Amino acid sequence: MPLSASEWFARNGIECSRVTASDSAFPRHLHDEYVVCANLSGREAIWLDGKSYEAQAGQVTVYNPASVQASQFSVEPVSFISVHLPQSVLAGAPALREGAFHHAPLFAAICDYAAATRQYDEGLQEQQLMWLCGELLDDSASRQQGDAQLIVQVKEYLRANLSSKPQLATLAQQVGLSKYHLVRRFTQLTGMPPLQYHMQLRLHHARELLRRGVHAQDAALQLGFYDQSHFINAFRKVMGTTPHHYAHQLRINSR
Repeated sequence: MPLSASEWFARNGIECSRVTASDSAFPRHLHDEYVVCANLSGREAIWLDGKSYEAQAGQVTVYNPASVQASQFSVEPVSFISVHLPQSVLAGAPALREGAFHHAPLFAAICDYAAATRQYDEGLQEQQLMWLCGELLDDSASRQQGDAQLIVQVKEYLRANLSSKPQLATLAQQVGLSKYHLVRRFTQLTGMPPLQYHMQLRLHHARELLRRGVHAQDAALQLGFYDQSHFINAFRKVMGTTPHHYAHQLRINSR
């Protein structure tokens, strides 16, 4: 299998690719941006600034700008997702930890960002980018004990504002955190990023409105879903049924 990029696209100047290879190689080269990869399958022997690493499935690989690298791919098919971050995205950041290593949260953040770039939802893309950058920077200040209380404040704000999609900058400003640290700590402490958490709150409230007899279309409008198909798909994803069918079943079973 020759080396190939089955997907290669850019969102807001950040390039993503999915590369597959077998028994092939990258010669020595360098990038002018940060490159972070989630290794999905196979083994990759890496030469990086005079040091040798082996990247395996489930690991991440990280390269700083201008680091000289080369790769030899195993006969077993290799697949990995790469995200190319311009230096401006991490402006002022120190050199990142390089090489191949296990880092499950960073692995997930790379995969989720790549998935978000396939959707035309700029808010979601920004959130996933902030999570990815937060995992890369791994600032110890974001581990302070007071973060838990700050995240409670964010939850309260989200619950009080169900009818409109929150902006990450607004949420971060509410608690005095950077967007990077907000998304990272919120995800660590709740199990999901803030925008997905907010969607869960909206859908739970939608279910409550349907229980009260509010028409599905009116419930959607009250919660800021101006696209009915978006509301129906989101509700089905969580509840396993459409809002109309859910309300219909409630009416039948409450007689």
